[in-house]
Amino acid sequence: MDLRIQRTKAAIKKAFLQLRSQKPIEKITVTELTKLANINKATFYLHYSDIYALSDELEDNLIDEVLTGLKVHENFFDNPQQYALEIFKALVAHREEIDCVFSGGRFALASDKIETRIKAALFDSSPAYKTRKNEIIVTFLIQGLFHSVKTPRMSGDMREELAQLSQLTTLVISQIERPTVNEQ
Repeated sequence: MDLRIQRTKAAIKKAFLQLRSQKPIEKITVTELTKLANINKATFYLHYSDIYALSDELEDNLIDEVLTGLKVHENFFDNPQQYALEIFKALVAHREEIDCVFSGGRFALASDKIETRIKAALFDSSPAYKTRKNEIIVTFLIQGLFHSVKTPRMSGDMREELAQLSQLTTLVISQIERPTVNEQ
């Protein structure tokens, strides 16, 4: 990609994140964003159709970053506790960015987008496990992990939370339907 395009997109994203940390997406205008990014509106519209297209790109990039650190999805059904712990840690590591990019009315999109991406990867890599019951279990686990990260912490020590998470994960995943030998 051309260096000028990279710089322009970086300026747009930086300005957007600055505005996003101060107000909901519905209150951000292209005019104020382009003024802050020191570009004109036409330049913005060369790259994005509107503020929501920019937001979608940033959301998708952030989810890519969160999920990139996870080990191969095939590990989920072999060691779901470890995989759940990895998801939790990845979410904690990106909590501030998630809070900014998905703040306000876009918050529910974060957990839904993460769930959709993880489920697709899990069931693409292990199609024999794709049952309605397993889909519900994975949804329950991912949504629970996501929302537990959003819950304010009483202290900086997460050992107790991780122990509770491990116990709950064990209970939830014990319900996973294992494919029969013929299905594998």
